[in-house]
Amino acid sequence: MTYPIYLDYNATTPVDRQVLDDMTPWFTEQFWNAASSHSGGRIAAENVDASRRKVAAFIGARPNELVWTSGATESNNLALKGVVAYAKPNRKRLVTFATEHKAVLDTVASLENQNIPVTVLSVEPDGTQCLDELTAALADGDVAVVSVMAANNETGLVADIATIAALTHQHGALLHCDATQAAGKIGFNVEQLDVDLASISAHKIYGPKGIGALYVSRRIDIAPMIHGGGHERGMRSGTLNVAAIVGFATATEIASNTLETQTRHQHNLIELFIATLDREISDFSLTTGNAPRLPNTANIRIDGADAEAVMANTPGVAISSGSACTALVPAPSHVLTAMGLSDDRASECIRISAGRPTTESDIINAAQQIATAVQRVRNLTK
Repeated sequence: MTYPIYLDYNATTPVDRQVLDDMTPWFTEQFWNAASSHSGGRIAAENVDASRRKVAAFIGARPNELVWTSGATESNNLALKGVVAYAKPNRKRLVTFATEHKAVLDTVASLENQNIPVTVLSVEPDGTQCLDELTAALADGDVAVVSVMAANNETGLVADIATIAALTHQHGALLHCDATQAAGKIGFNVEQLDVDLASISAHKIYGPKGIGALYVSRRIDIAPMIHGGGHERGMRSGTLNVAAIVGFATATEIASNTLETQTRHQHNLIELFIATLDREISDFSLTTGNAPRLPNTANIRIDGADAEAVMANTPGVAISSGSACTALVPAPSHVLTAMGLSDDRASECIRISAGRPTTESDIINAAQQIATAVQRVRNLTK
């Protein structure tokens, strides 16, 4: 079987070989439960603690501020529901933006169905957050938490988290940041950015699926969603997945050590893709314009070429027309329509996201195949 050129690294990444090697013993000869009191359990617990230190350092947190979860979706749920449960009756409003991941928007919607006040703010045409709207939303003093992505999974747009944090704290609210796409691709430090809660996931940084973490500042308390045993200081009960936790820690070490070189390398690859495509076809543009975006990501609207049709005509390249979490939903991207694109224009957008294994040859080949598909689709729809 011939596998396509993979340019969908924002959806998921392969497990790094070193990560897999470090995980393997914990599935077999070192299978102990980290909550057991015997020597094997203590060894497992010691490795969980060591891993916690590594993952915490990855985002500039203290080890006792990190809670293991099954991934960023659970982390987002725990952060928002946990804050609201502890919030005072006159300060329970949630504020977020229309371009957030569904793991946040659906969580917010579920809380709204429970009569929790919610405000979903708009964004500018390039995807940047409307800070005037945020200021107005915070003015009444009833906001418990603001939730904003550090970097958008579909467009790659990088938010001005420091400014949003300062504004949020000025009005006495907490800031939750979904850092799933940012951590490991750009610098993300919870202390420097002054965020109160942050969600991260291993499978976006060449770690295993099914493991993530929530940073919870030592200054705040949240209510648990899962009860039973009091694990993770009572915030998230359940037997720890030691193998995945160890793998997550290794993945963060590798990501930290390669961040500078990979940032430069993947930025150059995306620029090469855009330049190659520009030589082959006309009438396309970046949906984020000149706004800052992740170095590995480009969301491109190709005029007159439906994205699904382009992908169907490019079987040799794996790309995306939206979020992997909503790929089975036959509707235009909520991110792109929130940025002001019509349904038709949103359906003309594709996302390219490069990764560590991506080569210049992959990029040139992919751009040429996509250009050929675009020309075919345009000719068929004339």
